[in-house]
Amino acid sequence: MSKILIVAKLLNVILLLILIAAVCGFISFANVYGLFLAVVTALIAWGVYQHKRWGYFAAAAWALACYQLSKQGYEFQAIKRQVMILGFVLIPVALFLHETLGKAASKSAQNNGKNDEINRNMPE
Repeated sequence: MSKILIVAKLLNVILLLILIAAVCGFISFANVYGLFLAVVTALIAWGVYQHKRWGYFAAAAWALACYQLSKQGYEFQAIKRQVMILGFVLIPVALFLHETLGKAASKSAQNNGKNDEINRNMPE
């Protein structure tokens, strides 16, 4: 196993732990808004757990959103500095994992996964 893959798997576990902690934190809001944020974060965590490219990209976007909400003072007043630092660090981590561990779609854009007579009779 290459060193980059080992580092990527370690960063993936750390990202998952942070997302799970965020789900617990959002649930602690004890309102509908917190429940919504917890569900969105749980969906992103599920995508990261499944090594889906959209999961890593969504984690980067979610980290940026949390950074902005904290910076502008809309959320996370008690832990503003920690959220900003964590968001700033998680954006490149999630994008790195997107490129190293993210599974690409199995279908090609040219043939949409179809293998019929029309595609075989096309001139090359």
